[in-house]
Amino acid sequence: MRSFQILATLAAIAWLFACGKQRTHETSGSTAQQQTSQQVSDPKLERGKAVYDETGCATCHAIAGIGGRTGPSLDGIGKKYDAEKLREVLLNPKTLNPNTVMPPFEGSEEDLDALVAYLLSLR
Repeated sequence: MRSFQILATLAAIAWLFACGKQRTHETSGSTAQQQTSQQVSDPKLERGKAVYDETGCATCHAIAGIGGRTGPSLDGIGKKYDAEKLREVLLNPKTLNPNTVMPPFEGSEEDLDALVAYLLSLR
């Protein structure tokens, strides 16, 4: 039993480490990439997209088919949640899923605002 707990702890640590690194899945066409880049047109959204990329969100989450599959897709997230709920989930991911391995956002308030704006643009 003790070895299982150690193994589970090591797996959780490895998973959290992986969340800090970006990993993308290739798609067959560039249409998804074009749609994502077209959405990022103002400086705040550009910064939000950069924060998304820099913090490794795509390790677990996909947008337009690009990114990980461990976490939910973020397509349409801007229709599903308002800014307040997105901030809450980013700061305390366990509010949606008590068993999540998603780490809480630890960046600046400005970066958090930009990330929320970017996620709201994903309609």
